[in-house]
Amino acid sequence: MRKRNAVAIEDRQDKILEIIRKEGRASVKELCDTFDMSIVTIRNDLTLLEDEGLVIRTHGGAIAVKEKEEGMILPFDIREERNYAAKQAIGRAAAELVNDGEVIFIDGGTTASEMRHYLADKKDVTIITPSIVVTYWLAVTGNLNIYVLNGFFKRDSYSTTGAPSLDFMSKWNLSKAFFGAAGFTPKAGLSDLDAGFVEQKKIIADKAHMNIGLVDSSKWGILSLGSFADPENIDMLITDDKTSIENIEKARDIGIEVRTVTV
Repeated sequence: MRKRNAVAIEDRQDKILEIIRKEGRASVKELCDTFDMSIVTIRNDLTLLEDEGLVIRTHGGAIAVKEKEEGMILPFDIREERNYAAKQAIGRAAAELVNDGEVIFIDGGTTASEMRHYLADKKDVTIITPSIVVTYWLAVTGNLNIYVLNGFFKRDSYSTTGAPSLDFMSKWNLSKAFFGAAGFTPKAGLSDLDAGFVEQKKIIADKAHMNIGLVDSSKWGILSLGSFADPENIDMLITDDKTSIENIEKARDIGIEVRTVTV
């Protein structure tokens, strides 16, 4: 009986995977209706498929893993779904570091953009950002001043790119800069895939009084295309509780403060 049940479960999961690959995504409700299974059962199926690297879990279901993703910049909405609970908790913790009256930079990454949900109550804060997502979300908040960096619009990140001139940047006085990243290592620091963003972030990291990297557990040990903040130029990292103690201690050993959030 147990063997037949195991086969039945594997068969259902194979069919779920087939649906997601064919349609690109599927919701938990749709899969419950299709297989006449409970929400808990379908969620467990999706979790197992994600653990095998076959799908990416989303708020209400799952999406297909695209082939040959490595080294490619995926669309914002797909990247936003990955490790969403961790990104949300990291964004909340980052927003708590923002004080009234500060001038801050928030980059266009999916983790940094989560800060937008927790900034509405801040007073007289100026936000410099390339993110259209952050700008649009906070546009209705009268307490905040928003400066959108000029440049080309990037559809994969809903951000503008094109580094401001050094002369222009030299007039800025940034209290804090909040950076997402494609990866972090103790030797290379924070790195990213997009060359335009790397150049822009380098300039900003050199100007800010405090640089804060927002990196969930999946980003540790990853070396991406270009480093924009050397380890000695990183004041703090905020990560989730799935990051190994070993990785955290390596960062602390080189003088970086690390804060973890519970997911």
